[in-house]
Amino acid sequence: MNRLVTARAHVLALFLALGLSALMAIPASAQVRLDLRDADLRSFVEIVAETTGRNYVLDPNVRGTVTILAPGTLTPDELYEVFLSVLELNRLTIIEGVGSDKIVAMNSAREMSPGSRLGVADGSYQTRVIELQNATPAEVTEVVRPLLPAEAVMSIVPGSNLIILSDRGQNHRRIEGLIKRLDKPSEKPIEMIRLRNANAAEVLQVVQAMNIVPEGASVTVDRRSNALVISGPDQLRQQVRALASRLDTQRNNTVSTAIGLNYAEAATLADIVLRSLQSENPQTEGQIHIVPEPQTNSLLITAPQDRIDDIQNMVKYLDRRPTQVLVEAVIFEMTVEGFSDLTAQFGGIVNQAIVGGAQFSMQGRPTLTSLVSAIVNEQTVDVGNGGILAGVPRNGSNGIAGFLAAVATQQSTRLLSTPSIMTLNNKEAEIVVAQNVPFVTGSFTSTGSGSNPENPFQTVERQDVGLTLAVTPQINADRTVKMLINQEVSNLTRTTSASGGEITSKRAISTTVLVRDGNVVMLGGLLENGSGSANQRVPGLSKIPLLGGLFRGKNASKNQRVLLVLLRPQVVATDAEARKLTRQISREAKAASQTIAPMDDGQYPRTPRGSFPFDGADLNQPFDAGFVDDIAQSRNYPPLPSRLRFNGN
Repeated sequence: MNRLVTARAHVLALFLALGLSALMAIPASAQVRLDLRDADLRSFVEIVAETTGRNYVLDPNVRGTVTILAPGTLTPDELYEVFLSVLELNRLTIIEGVGSDKIVAMNSAREMSPGSRLGVADGSYQTRVIELQNATPAEVTEVVRPLLPAEAVMSIVPGSNLIILSDRGQNHRRIEGLIKRLDKPSEKPIEMIRLRNANAAEVLQVVQAMNIVPEGASVTVDRRSNALVISGPDQLRQQVRALASRLDTQRNNTVSTAIGLNYAEAATLADIVLRSLQSENPQTEGQIHIVPEPQTNSLLITAPQDRIDDIQNMVKYLDRRPTQVLVEAVIFEMTVEGFSDLTAQFGGIVNQAIVGGAQFSMQGRPTLTSLVSAIVNEQTVDVGNGGILAGVPRNGSNGIAGFLAAVATQQSTRLLSTPSIMTLNNKEAEIVVAQNVPFVTGSFTSTGSGSNPENPFQTVERQDVGLTLAVTPQINADRTVKMLINQEVSNLTRTTSASGGEITSKRAISTTVLVRDGNVVMLGGLLENGSGSANQRVPGLSKIPLLGGLFRGKNASKNQRVLLVLLRPQVVATDAEARKLTRQISREAKAASQTIAPMDDGQYPRTPRGSFPFDGADLNQPFDAGFVDDIAQSRNYPPLPSRLRFNGN
C-alpha cells in the first residue's frame, strides 16, 4: 500500500513539473489548459503566479488540495477568477500589497493591514465604510448579517448612519448592492393621538423619559389640538397609544346614574358591589358612592366616568332572574302497639279487713284492697278494660273476695304526610302544619300576704305540635341542589306525666344533603321493635298445676314503629316550568279531594261539595263566581265577583 501511494505521488509531481515547464514557455496572453485532480494547493498557487505574473506570500497555515475540471482553455484573467474561487472554497483570501499579495485565512485577514496600492482587485480582503441615507443601521444590519460568511465582520458606528464591513471584494459588491436597495426613503405613517384630559406636553415628557423612541422616529406635540403626533414604526405607535390611554384619565370628573333592579334587593346588592370595587382598588374609597333606594328598589350610583360602565355591567350581571326550587317531602310513619293482661286476686275478709290471699299491683288494674275498700265505702272504682269477674261478701264484713281480669288490646296508627314548598335559590322556606297546644309552665295561687289567694294565675306556653319543614336550597352549576334541612314531626301521646301535663313525641332531622334535580333522597329512617312484660307471683303456690294461675298476675306489651322521610327537589327556572308543575300538582290534589269527599245520598241535609276547585287547566277558576255553592245562588245571596281577567284574557 505504501508503495502504491509513493508511486502516485511521483506521477503527480512529474505531471506538475511538466505542466509548470509548459506554462513557463507560454506568453502571458496565451491560452492555458488546466485539468487538475487532488493537486497540492501550494503548487496551484505557484502555477497561478507564473501565469499571471503576480507575487504571493503564503501563510504557513495554507494547506490543502484542489481539483479543477476545465476541458477548454482559459485566459490568464479567467485563470485568476478560478484561483479566487479555489481560495474562497478553502476559506482563504488575498490581501493585496505593492510588491506582493498575501494569501491568509479569512478569519485572520481582518487583523492584517492592506498594502498601499490604489487599484485593489475584487478578490482581495477589504474593509469599507458604508454610509446610509434613509434606513437605520440597526434595521439594515438585522437583514444583512445572516447573509455574510462567518469570517466577515459588520459593525455599526454609534451615533451615526455608518456601517463598517470587512469581507472579500466580491462580497462587498453583493452586500453594497443589497444595502443600496434597502436604503431608500420610505413613507413612515404618521398618527395623531388626541388627549381629552391629560396635557399633551406632559405626556410627551413621560414618553421621552422612557427612551422608547428609536432612531429615525419622532414624537411631537400639537398644542392647538392637545395631541401627540407620532412618526415611526408600528411598535412605537402601539406603545405610545397604550401609554397615552393610561395617562389620559379624567381627574375629579364624576357622574351619577340610577339603575332600577328587577330581581335583586337594592340594599344587599349595593353592599356587594361596593365591597367588590374597594377590594379591587382601595383608592376608590370615597370616590364611588352607591345608595340603595328601597321604595323603588333602585341603586343611585356616583362614580368617576371611567368606572361607571364597569359598575353598570356588574349590576346587570347580578340582577338576574333567580331560580326557584320546589321541595317535595314524603313522611311515612306506622305504629302498632299490643298489650295483654291476666290477673287473679283473692283474699279472706274479717271485719272488713283482708286477712289473707293473693294480691297483685298491675298496670291499669286496681288492687283487691282498693276494690274492697271502695265497695265497703259505697264508692265507684274503675277496674280497667277487658273481661272481669269479681265477688265480695254480701254484708261486706266477713267472707271471701275475689277478682279476675283479662284483656288483650292492639292499637295501630298510620301517618302519611306529603308537604311541598317552593322557594327561591338560597332563601329559607318553612311550612308548618300543626296544632298550637298550650302547656302550663307554672301557677301561682297567692300573691298577697294574707291567707286568701289574691289574683291567682297560671303561666302557659304554646307550642306547635304537628309537621314542620324548613329548607334552604342552593342550586349548583351542574344542576345539583344542596339543601340545609330541618324536619320535625311531633304529636300528642294522650298520656300525662307525673308532674302534670301531656307528653308529646317528637321526631326531628337536621341535616345537609346534596341531590340532583328531580332525584329522591332518603333523609332518615327508623325501625323500632320493642316488647316488655311484668310478672308477679306467689312463690311455690304459683307453680301448682291449674290452681297456680290463681297465685300469679302477668301482663305483656309489644310495639313496632316504622318512620321514613323522603325528599325530592325540582329546579324551576322558567315560567313554563312553574305552570307545568302547578297544573300537575293541582290535578293530583283535585283527584285526591274527590276520592275522600263524602257521598251525597240526596236526602236532607245535603252533603256539600268538598272537592278541590282548581283542576290546573284554568288559573282563574278559584276566583270565579261559578264556584259559589248552589244553595247560596238559589237563595239570591250576593254572588262573588265575576271571573278575574289578566292581560285581557
